[in-house]
Amino acid sequence: MTAHQVAHAIEEEARAFRRLRFKDAPSYLEAKDAHCTRIINLSRSLARAIGTPELLSIAPGQRRVGGRNIRVELRTRVPAKVAA
Repeated sequence: MTAHQVAHAIEEEARAFRRLRFKDAPSYLEAKDAHCTRIINLSRSLARAIGTPELLSIAPGQRRVGGRNIRVELRTRVPAKVAA
């Protein structure tokens, strides 16, 4: 799908969810979960379609973004402050 098609699908999904009517809370929660899952999947495909790189996470490891190498490490303790 192209980026325009994915954006249109997201709009249609939002309109369809807005038109739904619910009888009780459990049916609303199930529909909301399904709706959110579809929106998340569509937004991921939109990001792939327009070529946006995923945001940096704080998960440990090494990444290359643009021309930079970035390393995220876990710190087990806070470094001691040095009195000036």
